[in-house]
Amino acid sequence: NPHDPKRTTGGSSGGPAAAVAARLTPADLGSDLAGSLRLPAHYCGVYGLRPTQGLIPARGHVPRPPGWITSSDMVTPGPLARHPRDLDLLLAALTTPSPDENNPWSVTLPTAQREIGQLRVAVWADDASCSVDRNTADALATVERTLTSAGASVRHTTGPVGFADSLRLFEQLLYATTTAATDDDAGAAELAAARDLHTDDASPRAAFLRHRTQTHRVWLRANEERLRLRQTWHRFFADARHDVLITPAAPTAAIPAGSRSLMVDGVERSFFDQTGWANLTSHVGLPSLVMPAARSADGLPIGVQLVGPAYSERSLLVMAEHLAPLLGGTAGGVIGSWSG
Repeated sequence: NPHDPKRTTGGSSGGPAAAVAARLTPADLGSDLAGSLRLPAHYCGVYGLRPTQGLIPARGHVPRPPGWITSSDMVTPGPLARHPRDLDLLLAALTTPSPDENNPWSVTLPTAQREIGQLRVAVWADDASCSVDRNTADALATVERTLTSAGASVRHTTGPVGFADSLRLFEQLLYATTTAATDDDAGAAELAAARDLHTDDASPRAAFLRHRTQTHRVWLRANEERLRLRQTWHRFFADARHDVLITPAAPTAAIPAGSRSLMVDGVERSFFDQTGWANLTSHVGLPSLVMPAARSADGLPIGVQLVGPAYSERSLLVMAEHLAPLLGGTAGGVIGSWSG
């Protein structure tokens, strides 16, 4: 991590995020299945955009083996940069159907229609299912005060969906979508192990095996639940008339490299809580932008996540561009600099 070599960059797109933060490149590409682009953006103090699902083709992308045409139904490529305008340039270049599909369509993403002082902003600052530390809470409070001072309408929310239920569904769909990369021998072994599980086994390993070997019928029901969850998000933005939802990017700043635990104000949490906030939108495919907002007591970058309705990428980017100077900077380069 360019801000502290003893800290992780996050993953799996940690290399691109670190390169952008260290000014080795003005922008780079990553991919996001389970926060793999947004967590590194947060840890390295740069901007990272997970676009609306399907906007950027992911043909042949991991976790499928090399040479496969299909990819995960949740993964999406996305850009990383030190300024929102660079994300916009890459977004324009990447938004296209795969050449082999020979589709005639093109996409013109809507541009922002509101000044920052006219925005209707919801803030989901914390949740007992994925609590954040004091530095992160302070960063969210600073963003809220800044937006309020700029004239935006800001209100707190406990979220449009239940955090724990949404995360449970995400994990079920995540494990299912990685199954096709398993070779026959490993897949057979997993299926046999799942059949031997006791019905009352609630361990993480048991959940992993059940989801990896779930039947198509079970997956179809989970997919139906996903679409209903997407409708709930749509109503949150459309019916409740919210332009954007702001959440933490992660519970803490970058954790020590090699650590397999997550400490939140001295309390040990699940290691996978690092991506809990990012994964609120991973399976429903909404555009989600992580931007640098503050620094921890140790000088590490702390980001926040801006979430909008489908195809609102340009509105999120414009909001980030206008918000960054109000927070004291325009970009998240190496430590000691917020410009570039």
